[in-house]
Amino acid sequence: MRIMLVLVLMVAAVAARAAPLDDAISAWLADDDAVALPALSALAQAGDDDAMLALGVIEPRAWEGPYVQGLDRAQRIAVLRRPGGLSGESWLASVTVRRPLAEAVLQARQKGDPWPLMALGQTDAARGALAMAFNQNPSSLAESAWQRDVPDALRGLVWRGAALRLARTVYPTPPSPDVERSLRAVVAQAFAPEWSGSLQQMLFFSGEPDLGVGIPVPQAASLVGRVLRQGRLLAEGDTRFRSASEPARDRALAAARTLLTTAPEAAAVRQFCTPSCEQTLDSCVETLWSLTGGADAQAHLHTPLDALIPQNRYVGSPRHRGDMIRMAQKRFRTAPPGIDACAAKLVFGG
Repeated sequence: MRIMLVLVLMVAAVAARAAPLDDAISAWLADDDAVALPALSALAQAGDDDAMLALGVIEPRAWEGPYVQGLDRAQRIAVLRRPGGLSGESWLASVTVRRPLAEAVLQARQKGDPWPLMALGQTDAARGALAMAFNQNPSSLAESAWQRDVPDALRGLVWRGAALRLARTVYPTPPSPDVERSLRAVVAQAFAPEWSGSLQQMLFFSGEPDLGVGIPVPQAASLVGRVLRQGRLLAEGDTRFRSASEPARDRALAAARTLLTTAPEAAAVRQFCTPSCEQTLDSCVETLWSLTGGADAQAHLHTPLDALIPQNRYVGSPRHRGDMIRMAQKRFRTAPPGIDACAAKLVFGG
């Protein structure tokens, strides 16, 4: 009986310690930095290892938020960082219990290396680093042993990297026969039935007219891919897009809009538009996708760490919606012409 009482008290103590952290994370997901950040800071300063980890992974997103911007420099450092040096230090340096997670986050942040996060099962938190790794070395995703674990929303990058690695105009040194077979198998995934006509397949086709591996790219697919990858507002200024005939451009814009109405990658954007813009839902989704920067930018809208905040809890939250608005407002100070009026009101107000 005494042992049972001790166990009950231990569980209660753990729950009592966890409640303030859960409340702080819930406030962050509610897009309430004024509550979340001081609470996390107080917990971190009191030695809560998970709070240190949470504040460490959230910090980069917090600097440009309205709450932190309203503080002076000393206050910003005090609420976001641990004491040390002239500007404080990341709380990630203090994490001990979950040290491998903290080090994986630092590796992704400082070196653009997503693989330690991937190895620890943090596949959604790794999305931004995966996109960075592709930009630094396109073949890195396709050649990694972890490529099958790359989220479906980034499969186009994996396929594209494999095709580029096989193209002699891009990589003059050919891969070994074994690696070439592996890369061709990766490219073949883009043509599997389950990907036929998908947003990711269109992104795969968004590059040059010839992938360099004996696969001609249909112009229609390439134009649609460019609209989806960059968003309509950027694609309309793209030289290759502008060189197409007006009917071809119109068909590509219509096809891209239609695809966004069903694509899993745009589900959160549809959810954002649905409550207020049901009458112009398709137009709102296309506009918001474009204002944020298309698929290239959407890759950076992800949980700061799966272990603390699962992706499905982040997506659709007020924080996620706020992140989309801030991303759009960072690219456009005011609503550009020719966009859906309802979406413009959601993002820019008025």
